[in-house]
Amino acid sequence: MLRRLGEGGMEQSDAVLRVFGLSGQLGEALRRLGLPGPVQAWSRRPPGAEAAARDLAAGIHWQTGDLGSLVLPPADLPVLSLGPLDAFAAAVAEGRIQAPRLIAFGSTSVHAKATSPDPWERALSGRLARAEEQLFEAAARRGSLVFLLRPTLVWGMGRDATLSRVVARARRQPRLPLPLDAPGRRQPVHALDLAALALRLLRAPASVAGAYDLPGGETLAFGEMLGRALRAGAPGARPLPLPWWLLRPGALLPGPWRGPLSRLARDLVFDDTPARALLGWSPRGFQPVPADFPERPEAPV
Repeated sequence: MLRRLGEGGMEQSDAVLRVFGLSGQLGEALRRLGLPGPVQAWSRRPPGAEAAARDLAAGIHWQTGDLGSLVLPPADLPVLSLGPLDAFAAAVAEGRIQAPRLIAFGSTSVHAKATSPDPWERALSGRLARAEEQLFEAAARRGSLVFLLRPTLVWGMGRDATLSRVVARARRQPRLPLPLDAPGRRQPVHALDLAALALRLLRAPASVAGAYDLPGGETLAFGEMLGRALRAGAPGARPLPLPWWLLRPGALLPGPWRGPLSRLARDLVFDDTPARALLGWSPRGFQPVPADFPERPEAPV
């Protein structure tokens, strides 16, 4: 293992893991659970000196680097990618990131958005599919293990781009109109469950390497999901019920809401039987509490 990991030749303890995306919502969940030991964390914009010093005391050694150009020095360490799959897969395919074990998060959007009426969403699905193929092909050439994890809608850190944004908006606008009767079924998955699985996969047997869909532990209607999130995160809100079918024409118009509106009545339900059988996947149901929606200036993507 490497001993001189930091900039300026700073002596550091042996790292046990290399991580990309630690500053995101899955990274926050991972830090809440506790890191397995000293880690190298790469980011285009590492935290400032004060925050980096606190992280160093917790065993997080920040490095500056962009996945588009980063070349990692050789090390017999697993790599965990919590960020964009396409950039990570390209770095692996080009040999700039090499590791005996690769754990990477993708998304069930590779399935759900493949037939979206929104061309941007279809392109996203295509990029994810190509990235998955690229990652497995590169790993096969080099004899690396790949654990590709595809979560559904992630919640629990107050930083997701769906439920947390609705909750934040309802706090500012208590009479927010919402399609609380939308019937399309969803399987929201808690970030802490995903982080816990990622940690277990650091030592999982090679025989269970592969790609896995990771829905949450409960299947419920889109409108009911919104209602539960609001009751937990914005209990003072009194949303105005908006019949979901009134929004259907929006799926025919160009714009960022075209794809989401087209799915209000569509079931986005995925099979987690392989993950349960092989990885011990046992996620919680969707029973949010106020702490799952902490107040933030914004809920970033």
